[in-house]
Amino acid sequence: MALVHFTINRHITLPAKVVFAELIDWRGHAHWVPMTRVNVEHGDGGVGTVFVATTGLGPLALPDRMRVDELDIETMTVRIAKIGPVLTGDVRLEVRAVDNAGCDVYWDEKVQVPVLPQIFARPVGAVASLAFTLSINTMAKQLRGRLRGKLGV
Repeated sequence: MALVHFTINRHITLPAKVVFAELIDWRGHAHWVPMTRVNVEHGDGGVGTVFVATTGLGPLALPDRMRVDELDIETMTVRIAKIGPVLTGDVRLEVRAVDNAGCDVYWDEKVQVPVLPQIFARPVGAVASLAFTLSINTMAKQLRGRLRGKLGV
């Protein structure tokens, strides 16, 4: 079993509260994380919510069951526990306002991956970091499009 750890720091030129709201829309992750569908098993999105993000196709799909353990709207921080049965670990998300029009997204994930030898943890972490960076970029692009649509621009 390997412990895979990756951290992402990404600046987004969108208001912090808008970005944070998108990050905690668990079902919405399916719109910007490739080949992913999300099922909320129970909860309203806040603390105690349990959801499964399944990524992949057919027999190669990997279910990732998670529980929201902490969610602070004021500090725009979230801690999520990966509760198995396949993947275990934790995720910490934080959005920090830089100014009225920009923020930094911080994503820190530590996950135990069964059947993966520890020697592959670093390259898998690098691929996961790249994949989530691209997903966050997609999220930001979609948010900008929605905001332009609401403003009629």
